[in-house]
Amino acid sequence: MTAKQNRSWLLGILILAIVATAIALSPKVRTYYGLDIQGGVRVVLRARTEEYKGGQWTSDKLEAVRRILENRINASGVSEPVIITKPPDQIVVELPGVKDKQAAIDQLSSTANLQFYLLPQLGDKDGARPATWTIRQTVNPKTGGKDDVLVDLASGKELTPEQIKLAVFDREPIVTGKDLLPNSHAVIDPSSSNPVIEFEFNADGSRIFEETTRANVGKFLAIFLDNRLLTAPSINGPIPGRGIIQGSFTLESAKALSDQLNAGALPVPLDKLEVRTLEATLGREAVAATTRAGMVGLALVLLFMLFYYRLPGVVASVALILYAIFSLAVFKTYPITLTLPGIAGFILSIGMAVDANILIFERLKEELRTGKTLRAAIEAGFKRAFTAIFDSNVCTVGTCVVLYNFGTGPIRGFALTLGLGVAISMFTAITVTRTFLFALVGRGAAYSPTAWGLNRQWAPRLNTMRRWRLWLGISGGLIVLGLIAIASGGIKRSIDFSGGTELQIPFAQRYSADTIQRALIAINPKFRDSRVVVSGDPGASSTPAYVTTERLTQAERENVITTLTGKVGPLATGQNVAYADVSGTISRELTINAVEAVLIASLLIVLYLAVRFSIGGLREGLKYGVCAVIALLHDVLVLLGAFAILGLALNWQIDSLFVTAMLTVIGFSVHDTIIIFDRIRENLQNRQKGESFSDLTDRSIDQTIARSINTSLTVVLTLLALVFFGGGQIKQFSVALLIGIISGTYSSIFNASVLLVRAKQNDKAPTSAGAGLAGARSLTPARATSPGDRPILTPRPATATGPAATSSGGARVYSSPESEDETESASPASASSRAARPNAPRRAPGRRRRM
Repeated sequence: MTAKQNRSWLLGILILAIVATAIALSPKVRTYYGLDIQGGVRVVLRARTEEYKGGQWTSDKLEAVRRILENRINASGVSEPVIITKPPDQIVVELPGVKDKQAAIDQLSSTANLQFYLLPQLGDKDGARPATWTIRQTVNPKTGGKDDVLVDLASGKELTPEQIKLAVFDREPIVTGKDLLPNSHAVIDPSSSNPVIEFEFNADGSRIFEETTRANVGKFLAIFLDNRLLTAPSINGPIPGRGIIQGSFTLESAKALSDQLNAGALPVPLDKLEVRTLEATLGREAVAATTRAGMVGLALVLLFMLFYYRLPGVVASVALILYAIFSLAVFKTYPITLTLPGIAGFILSIGMAVDANILIFERLKEELRTGKTLRAAIEAGFKRAFTAIFDSNVCTVGTCVVLYNFGTGPIRGFALTLGLGVAISMFTAITVTRTFLFALVGRGAAYSPTAWGLNRQWAPRLNTMRRWRLWLGISGGLIVLGLIAIASGGIKRSIDFSGGTELQIPFAQRYSADTIQRALIAINPKFRDSRVVVSGDPGASSTPAYVTTERLTQAERENVITTLTGKVGPLATGQNVAYADVSGTISRELTINAVEAVLIASLLIVLYLAVRFSIGGLREGLKYGVCAVIALLHDVLVLLGAFAILGLALNWQIDSLFVTAMLTVIGFSVHDTIIIFDRIRENLQNRQKGESFSDLTDRSIDQTIARSINTSLTVVLTLLALVFFGGGQIKQFSVALLIGIISGTYSSIFNASVLLVRAKQNDKAPTSAGAGLAGARSLTPARATSPGDRPILTPRPATATGPAATSSGGARVYSSPESEDETESASPASASSRAARPNAPRRAPGRRRRM
């Protein structure tokens, strides 16, 4: 990158940062918060089961209604609603931050039943068939637009719903909304400048629609939505599987209808039984505690980067701040609803976003130690680090795509948030960090070895493969302990999974959710995971609190009500407590979809890594993919087993946050594995003479151990801050992530690599002359590309006190052109060189080795 190009990139980044900051801080761009932070609205709907025509109404049908509502709500973003069912026919929907209650209710309760009918009553286009009906436009009082209505020509009166039903709806439609693909969208029709909805049929629908229109050219085709006429155009010719729906739409109403069509039609209409405003379920102190914990975690990450990486750490810190600003801007623009766990997850993503910077900086230090100029080292460092960054992020994004397409509700929300975070972190690491580093070229302060932390290198010799039985034994022992705990009933499902009993308690005055929660815990510690939501309707005769606990017997219900009214406050005069059994917020289908998505994502990871690591053929590449996925499954089992043990010891339960933590661990599990595999792939191209694959893998682990530990350490620092300072609401969530991240680091180093060596244990070391030593890379200093660019470290010629090159590692002793202060090179190769010469003469006292 030339200086001119770098200035252009700097200007572009500056403009982008200003725009993103304006969006992130602007009060005019709304930030969407969840029920736990800003409250919302609670709607109770009843399904008209008496109108169901598909046979007997069952709980499965009610779950289908719930799924459709969830898809409608999340069609325009990630809203994080709470949807529970009350068998046999009720559904409770809690929506965060709703401004227009009625519009939200209309969108939920509309069946969105789209039907296409031929209307011979309108005659035909050429007048060959006489018309008995016509179409008249009337003003819609709600939208102000004009609606089409059917009118009887003989009487001149608008047809009644009963007349239309007898003449039209008592026969089968040509096609319905069930025949549509879920890709309808609202656009502006360029010919009329009015909003329309573009749609596309599936294969069967396309065939039927084309055959019907081909056979009925000149006749009129009517489109009805919930038995209301939208439009009735004439058929001018055969129509394939695509078309548009016209009507009295605003762009907003067309968008809402397209979302409803994509979500599917409800099997029955829904009646509104109750609408109430809800207050936030968490107090400001809980949000403030999490925010403070996030600031502590961010500070720890920044301090670590500054301490360990020095000048590059400063660059990474600026890139991290930009990452946070860009992410907030995207979250507000998309929009994405921020809940308390969502805020914690965003804070966690900052720790994870530094991963790519660490990989780049470690590679950059390696290049500087070979004597390359700063510009050449930056170019080479990014080039060599890019493959590991790219492969690991592709696996994560692929997992997100699968989860988003196969998951529902909170799983889709998680996948979207994680995928966006990975994309933004890639941009800040590859583009922002690279641009800032190039801006340092030619500046005097950037040419000090201390500024780049070149004298700071942690590279132990682990000899991992010599103790492979120990590493696998530790993993096996942990998994066995976990399985025993699981078999002993350690996995305790919260009401998010199992559902429970909902008590609607009409208190005479308002009491906070925290007050009621504390009173519940005082009754019995098992109520710690109960859910409390308080209504906040002003001027109401009572302030209901909706308390959901595990399923209660009649005696337990009475005890809870009596104790709460005694500890909290009396009921409103003349009102009684209502109760009902409710489902969990995590449906059985959601759980099944999540498992299926993880299995599919694992298969895709295997195939991707098989192609990317197909050194010696696809069969050899499959070994890399399978070993990476086995390490991933190891992390899942360790986390499940740990929570089973915690369930037995501390009565911890798994809930929706645990699912999110598990998916996070799965999404990032292969990162460290790919770092090591990438170095193995590179070393295979520069294999030492007579070196076995086991020794090569050991060397690769030793070369990457610092970056593996450092990438995990930044995340661990953030999680520790959340555990100790984030409050009780996210403690278990943070602990789950902490266990998963530590397990992922261990499995990458001591499981995936060991398994790979065992799978390739019959490989023979190359004997060709081309194998050479590991130092295949030239150690000649790179020629400066500009007057201000020069090496930071340069090879020193051999002297009586120090050879120019030693051992099979190809290490050299370097001198700094910037300073006469002499420091010992701490490269891994230097360490191996000293180990290979145990009888080498020691330096005289007071004599320092030159770099």
